[in-house]
Amino acid sequence: MDSIRLSWIWLEWFSDPIRVIFTLLFLISLPWLFRSRRWLRRVRTYAIALLIVYLILISPPFVALATAGIVSPLSPDPDTRVDAIVILGRGREHSPSRADVATQLWREQRAPVIFVSGINDAPELAQLLRTRGIPAANISGEGCSKTTWENAMFTKAVLQSQAVKQILLVTDAPHLWRSLLIFEQMGFQVIPAISPLSDQMTSPQRAMLLLREYLFVVLYPTTLQQERQTLEQPLVEVVKQIASQRCRIGSETKTAT
Repeated sequence: MDSIRLSWIWLEWFSDPIRVIFTLLFLISLPWLFRSRRWLRRVRTYAIALLIVYLILISPPFVALATAGIVSPLSPDPDTRVDAIVILGRGREHSPSRADVATQLWREQRAPVIFVSGINDAPELAQLLRTRGIPAANISGEGCSKTTWENAMFTKAVLQSQAVKQILLVTDAPHLWRSLLIFEQMGFQVIPAISPLSDQMTSPQRAMLLLREYLFVVLYPTTLQQERQTLEQPLVEVVKQIASQRCRIGSETKTAT
């Protein structure tokens, strides 16, 4: 099982406080259930510590503090015009807010085109943009990418012929720092544009998402070495891959000015 899929399984499991708390309470009760033994008492001690840490991590104050921390390295928006607005998919529940942010940026004439990226999410994002009044001619994208690295690679492959260098990158606050690092590694000049997380997300879900992204930022140097093959892949081959999978959104991308 790859690390990306494993991280989402981990996130889903720990995002359910009832499941986590009852599991830890069961471990805490083991010495009473099976007679007290030294190793069981150690398990109880660790479980109590983990329970305290978990309750702190999922608390709203910690989530607010962690969110502020992960966006602190991001530069403020200089309000300059760029070549394209790029939206990264993160799941259906987050798509409306991303479309809202990109629509507002487009109406402010920050860029001539909006590019949507992400398997399953790109077609829906494009549709949401059209319902918000963005002309279809100004919407482009790809629905092949499964990871943030592929988001960046496929975006570059599609937009390279349009000389797109400067972009406004739209995604949620936990995801932005890592996404910015990856897109800059692909040669883009990136201005971050924060999109709110879905109101449906609970405090534990937000906490686990933040922890996942902090971990990925810490592991970024290692991941960069692992993704060298992706970075060195000829873009013409990526274009062929997108064409073969028929996941291109829009037939043309309007030339950036």
